[in-house]
Amino acid sequence: MIRDGKPLMPPVDFHPPSQVDEGSQLAEATPQIDLPQRMDAPLIMNTPERLPSMTRDARVRQLVFSVRSIAKRKYELTHSIPLPPEAINLDQPLETAHDSKRLKDYAMLAASSKRAGRTEAEATAYFAMGIIHDNVEELERAIDMYKKALALLKNSDKLAFQGLVHSCIGVDYQLLASGHTAYTGRFLSPESPELEQALIFHQNHLDLNMDDAGTFVAHTNLGLTLGSLGRFADAAKHHQEALRLAIRLNSAYGQSIAVGNLGLLASRQGDVATARACMDQHLQLIQTVQDRSAEVNAWMQLGFLATRELAHEKAARYFEQAYELAKDLREIGMMKQASCYLGIARGCVHMHTCFARLQPSADA
Repeated sequence: MIRDGKPLMPPVDFHPPSQVDEGSQLAEATPQIDLPQRMDAPLIMNTPERLPSMTRDARVRQLVFSVRSIAKRKYELTHSIPLPPEAINLDQPLETAHDSKRLKDYAMLAASSKRAGRTEAEATAYFAMGIIHDNVEELERAIDMYKKALALLKNSDKLAFQGLVHSCIGVDYQLLASGHTAYTGRFLSPESPELEQALIFHQNHLDLNMDDAGTFVAHTNLGLTLGSLGRFADAAKHHQEALRLAIRLNSAYGQSIAVGNLGLLASRQGDVATARACMDQHLQLIQTVQDRSAEVNAWMQLGFLATRELAHEKAARYFEQAYELAKDLREIGMMKQASCYLGIARGCVHMHTCFARLQPSADA
């Protein structure tokens, strides 16, 4: 996996994935660690474009610095109880008239394909409807559409299509597991029925898949799901498999995702030394592919680990790197977050000196 803090083979230049006629590819041009990875449909299927995941900066602004999130924290501090769950998710994007029209068009296509006995075309129409529901975060409806497509493909020899649908259902169950809270690998719920369902569908995707890229995605999603179920040893095995596949594919981006997920998993288990080695490697790989937004997060994670080791001077340097880079990128949410932790780290560095100066005054 990793030897002396270095990958077993040097990373190569990475070109963001684009749709191809056949084979597996990631839906995200710049995938993020700690998030389930989406598969993109081959271009030949002519399905709707899948909207990218929310950026890390947007999530921080929404969940940490928005007026509503601040009001929620104040309520919980004042009343010493969590705010009751919302009946409506106010952050959920609204379905547009264009989305409604496309859903009707695909429903008509599914019906006409059924009459004509074109089973694969009918399955593709339902799959396309699932993507549209995913784009507006109607995950339960999306799962229903994907399951209709899967039922039609039951006796089909289109194993790649079946694997793609299994992967989509698995990711949606992962996202459903955390309710209105945005899902990341940090989410932990050992008894979650949604996560158990996600585990089944991701395993099915792994069993059906026939290429390394799709297998990488399956192992990554299985690792995150098992981590959320509290099965950390099994999760680590899947992330290690994902890393081996990324090395075989000569994908620096794939290596960065796998080793970053391993680092976060080790951190949550209290293995700070392993987490630090993985995050150092993640940072180097991210710098190789020049994903500056991901580099901000890598510096932040190294700062958190240094803080846990009480290495406050080192933590301050890491948070300052994150702050300056976020400032250059105009990522306001990440810049504010880095600024907060930078202030805390600098305060810890100078705290003993400050107390030493105050001590003579107190004795007098």
